[in-house]
Amino acid sequence: MSDDKMLKGHDVFRSLSVDQAKELSRFSSVKQFMANETIFEYNDAAGHVYMLMEGLVNLRLPATEQDFSLVISRIEKGELFGLSPLLDSERYTATAQCVESTEVLSIEAKPFRELLRNNCMVDFNMMNQVADIYFNRYIDVLKNLQGVVGQISLIR
Repeated sequence: MSDDKMLKGHDVFRSLSVDQAKELSRFSSVKQFMANETIFEYNDAAGHVYMLMEGLVNLRLPATEQDFSLVISRIEKGELFGLSPLLDSERYTATAQCVESTEVLSIEAKPFRELLRNNCMVDFNMMNQVADIYFNRYIDVLKNLQGVVGQISLIR
């Protein structure tokens, strides 16, 4: 299947016209990663947005080399990640590490933002999707933290 047909079939990109999906596919490419390979690190320049096509990716909060990093989200097939550049952030706010062999669609952020800016309805729909993704990840992190805190016995 071509990239533009795959994009058009994905919920996040459904509001794109066929021509816009074709344009988006011109500045997108499929990338392969091995298990334990890092796609991007916390604080790297945020130049791409990613969609997981195959495999599994963990988003991790940064930690010093002596500390364990905390997995804040597990990215599964069809999910977007590395969304910082869509929100005008110049840096990634987490590390994306492959759990297994992984294939991603890598979308160049600058032309993607330009495509969105040129179509208000597509931009609105995309930003709603991005907000939904961030909100759901935030809720998941809160639930996980509540579970961890619930395991700690408190001295009274």
